[in-house]
Amino acid sequence: MGKHSSPGISYWEARKRRKDLRNRAKPPRRRGPTKKSWFIVILLVGFFAGSALGYYAKPLGKLGARLYLSVKEGQWQQQGQEKQEVEQALSTVSVDPNKTVNTLVMGSDSGSVKGEGGWCRSDVMMLVCLQEREKKAVVISIPRDTKVVIAGHGTEKINAAHAYGGPSAAIDIVKQVLGIDVNHYVSMNFNGFKGIVNAVGGVPIHLSKPINDPHSGYLPPGDLRLDGEQALVVVRSRKLPNGDVDRIQNQQAFLKALMDKLSGMRSVSKAKQLVDIVAANCKMDYDAGELMTLADELRGFSLDNVQFVTLPGVSKYISGASYYVLNDPQVASLVQEVKQTNAVSPETIARLQTEASPASAEQLYAPDSDVVKVLAGVKAGGGAVAIVAQELRLLGHQNVTEGQAKQPTAVSVLYHRKEAKKAAEDIKASIPELAGAQVQFSDEVTGQYNAPVVLVLGTSFATPSLVSIYGRLMQPAINVENLGKHSKSFT
Repeated sequence: MGKHSSPGISYWEARKRRKDLRNRAKPPRRRGPTKKSWFIVILLVGFFAGSALGYYAKPLGKLGARLYLSVKEGQWQQQGQEKQEVEQALSTVSVDPNKTVNTLVMGSDSGSVKGEGGWCRSDVMMLVCLQEREKKAVVISIPRDTKVVIAGHGTEKINAAHAYGGPSAAIDIVKQVLGIDVNHYVSMNFNGFKGIVNAVGGVPIHLSKPINDPHSGYLPPGDLRLDGEQALVVVRSRKLPNGDVDRIQNQQAFLKALMDKLSGMRSVSKAKQLVDIVAANCKMDYDAGELMTLADELRGFSLDNVQFVTLPGVSKYISGASYYVLNDPQVASLVQEVKQTNAVSPETIARLQTEASPASAEQLYAPDSDVVKVLAGVKAGGGAVAIVAQELRLLGHQNVTEGQAKQPTAVSVLYHRKEAKKAAEDIKASIPELAGAQVQFSDEVTGQYNAPVVLVLGTSFATPSLVSIYGRLMQPAINVENLGKHSKSFT
């Protein structure tokens, strides 16, 4: 039996039936004699960075390509229990050649933190719906902040599924949200993404606006040739006018440019280099034979037949975190159209572009915004939180919210994003009771509560009285030059 097969039919039999049915509608073709049999090798690449389906086409001898891919196959496939879980999660390929073969392509955070192990969040998620008979594809981008309910974990962002259970959990949640089969998956880390871009000699792209994100980097507008590091800036930046919506558009534009660059390459040595990079940095369920079969079926595939769409929805700030909330009726309509026609109509694309979210949580609560989240590090710490929050408001911070931390802590901690370090230090200096507090950089905590500074009050925190607070605030308040000014500000 083939992988993720249903009773009575194997993966290879499903493929054969699809091919037989497809060929019945075609007139026989005469082929001239050739000295060698050549095939186009298509490499499915998961980009983070992004990213999505990329491919490399290069004539190679069928036997040589098959043997080399077989040698590398063990590097990109999961083993043991993880492989079994993936096979159970994936759906069987339909025997109907008119149905799409759907591949979930992910870019993972793995490689962003040196020495980090275990599953990481999926930074990029795209579902590639490939129609082999007509040689066309629809790439559905799934915003990483999409609000979902994950079994055993409650309300989460969809990118957390991969962190909790690896590829099988990510496959399950995509099937649940979209109501569509997932037949294959491909996942790639940062190092693989950068390696591919550098291996092809950089990727040309035009940026109409500059990118300036404190977490990913800066790129000027204009015509650029991006190396691996610069490409990560394009596909990872989130500090954009429309947040994740703009981020996905950047990813799609870069992917098109990369696919175009790859389609024009003719170097056998370059093909080998790319296979090596993919094998070392990529995980997928395809085996060597399936890749060769896919390559054979996609001969003559044109990049003009690829459509890119983003799941419709809006960005919202919910309970201290930013989410992308799907428009369920529109998502259902989009998926149904892809299932029935293997394409997305121009009318649907126009509607999705028109109804795209005009603003996002990332725009409203940007990394350098004057936003402070005060949390109780103990269950009975609500009183201290209210007093400290009020003091911060009196100090001039206009957006101060309160809440309860998920984990108890003994020592008070001021978590901050990179560009908000001084703001955190200023808050510590302005409140004497925080003299013993720790100041720590944490994208995870600040991202979870969508605030540049998150103050967690520990059990050792001594709650100040309102008398002492107003007393130490009186002196700067009576200075004439300070009237009408904020005592403290992030900017």
